[in-house]
Amino acid sequence: MTQTEVLEYFRKKADDYDRVDEQVYWRLSDQLLWEALQDHVLPRLPQGGRLLDAGGGTGRWTHRLLRERRDLTCVLFDLSPDMTRHATAKAEQDGYLDRLSVVNGDLMEVADRLGGERFDLVISFHNVLGFVADPDEVLRQLVMLMAPGAQLALVLPNRYHAAFFNVHVGALDEAESALAEARGRFTPDMPVMHLFTPALLQQTLTALGLAVSVRSGFPAFIYPGYQETQIEGTSAGVSRSLADPLRYERVLRMERRARVEPDLAERGNNLFFVARREHVE
Repeated sequence: MTQTEVLEYFRKKADDYDRVDEQVYWRLSDQLLWEALQDHVLPRLPQGGRLLDAGGGTGRWTHRLLRERRDLTCVLFDLSPDMTRHATAKAEQDGYLDRLSVVNGDLMEVADRLGGERFDLVISFHNVLGFVADPDEVLRQLVMLMAPGAQLALVLPNRYHAAFFNVHVGALDEAESALAEARGRFTPDMPVMHLFTPALLQQTLTALGLAVSVRSGFPAFIYPGYQETQIEGTSAGVSRSLADPLRYERVLRMERRARVEPDLAERGNNLFFVARREHVE
């Protein structure tokens, strides 16, 4: 993938990106992620804390966090100005523009761009680290920006799910690439991205001096179909399981139980990890 490819991909999606909230599958996924943050991250985030949203795009998660915690300030760092202008508009509309700084840049240079700053929570959600040139290097730089005791919360594309999804839609070359090269994509219009496994991610975070406190993956029992890779639409299987509110609640209860089982991380559509910087070397 090239930076130009990534910029063009998100330029086309920027204006409609937040419409993902209209899709029932992603509402389930977001609910599970929000509950995980409330359970494992927010209680350990100090008053007056500083947040770095690494690859925050349109600010979907910055928006939630800054509305939930009025004491937080945030730097949203993202490559795409087309995406971040929506984050700025949200902040202006909801009255937290004074607590949000938006910086456009390549995450491969984030430590230099934000040098001297320290954060109590660093988040990087969904495919962000998949799209960078070297995920391990970006993680190393993010750790440099963490204050002692700070938390790192990650949502990353799961290599095993990428293989499953591509077999399911008949894209066998993409499935083989996911397994053999840890690189792949879900649709032909996506840039090829890096993919992750729980074991290798844990190894990487431990080598960076972080203590992993949460190792999970979700949703684990229901997966997106092709329509869920688009801005709108619902695939038939997702609709059967989630369109009815009572069925949605039953699936949600099962997913909540799965979310706290580390052994089920490999089944997750996305991986969710939380790690803590215990001390400074």
